[in-house]
Amino acid sequence: MGILYALLTVLISAQHFLKGPDSYNNYYIFVKPFFNLLAEKNLYLEYPEQYQDTYKYSPTFALFMGPLAVLPDWLGLFLWNAVNTAVFYFASLRLFPAAPRRQALFLVLVLIDSLTALHNAQANCLLAGLMVWTYIHLENRRAAWAGLCLALAAFIKVYGVGVGLLFLFYPGFWRNALWAAFWLLVLALAPLLVLSWPAFLMIYQGWYDIVRASATGIQLSLLGVLQSWFGFPLQYKGLVQALGLAVLVLPALYRRAWAEADFRRIYLASILIFVVIFNQMAESPTFIIAVTGFMLWFMDYRHTTPLAWPLFGLVLVFTTLSATDLTPHSIREAYFDVYKLKAVPMILAWLVIQSQLLTYLQRGHTYRSPQARLQEQA
Repeated sequence: MGILYALLTVLISAQHFLKGPDSYNNYYIFVKPFFNLLAEKNLYLEYPEQYQDTYKYSPTFALFMGPLAVLPDWLGLFLWNAVNTAVFYFASLRLFPAAPRRQALFLVLVLIDSLTALHNAQANCLLAGLMVWTYIHLENRRAAWAGLCLALAAFIKVYGVGVGLLFLFYPGFWRNALWAAFWLLVLALAPLLVLSWPAFLMIYQGWYDIVRASATGIQLSLLGVLQSWFGFPLQYKGLVQALGLAVLVLPALYRRAWAEADFRRIYLASILIFVVIFNQMAESPTFIIAVTGFMLWFMDYRHTTPLAWPLFGLVLVFTTLSATDLTPHSIREAYFDVYKLKAVPMILAWLVIQSQLLTYLQRGHTYRSPQARLQEQA
């Protein structure tokens, strides 16, 4: 599978480079702000001479894209996609250690969604990989590495910090949390390597302003479904997100379940889906994060509910394949885009997964993943 992922990364990078800059404008959005950062400009204004749309990521992300920004486009674009693929690929392998067939199956199940993200030169594979790596390092009691992965995820997209909820479930919570806080502070201050203090404050204010402004849109999310299906008034969107967060956090109160590997694993799946369906600005490439969570749950816990296979079918048709040419453009435009159908299977899956977490103390013995059984035998 590694050869397949590597080959597809090369082919996709070459395809979009040969099509011309319009085909990899997202890559320009990521790398060009580095030069604006060096010039102490507001990163969050429009720069049509450099790229279309506006930059919405952190100043730290702009700094870290510097090594790619100075390279020729063909090389930078390939390396950017390669980093995304590598971080996601190796995190996926670590989800199923010592189980090559399960590793290969998982990578097949998430392949189309990872390619959708790569075709858009997006950071979503990288973000999904970092969130999974946070979990893996916590499982292996590597607090410093877990904190670093969490901080990197948060400075790519703010909602990446959601995986930090897992920190509750491991011994040494305060030590783990302090490592995360340390890395968040270090990365937040990193732009001072090239910025004066006034410019630093100005740019962070610009980031805050554009994040607030972008929160007015509604795309592929629970809010998008509620609005397009039922005309839900958007002035209550904060209430929907607060209720969703409350439902997500509620199982974390079950302290007796924290020591259960399966509880933590199901919670990871829930978080990966949650950060997408409750992100009102989620786009099609973002769904590699949610699909990663769903396929992890499906592979390990499909035996726990008769709804698993119907959900898998819905995810495959409406979430994964809807972004491919197998779904006619006319149908996508008339139905999928209007009714936000891509998000619907993930909303249903999250409700099922969350119900399992909420009933874990009563039915925990039924949630025994193949991975857990392998660890017990070892």
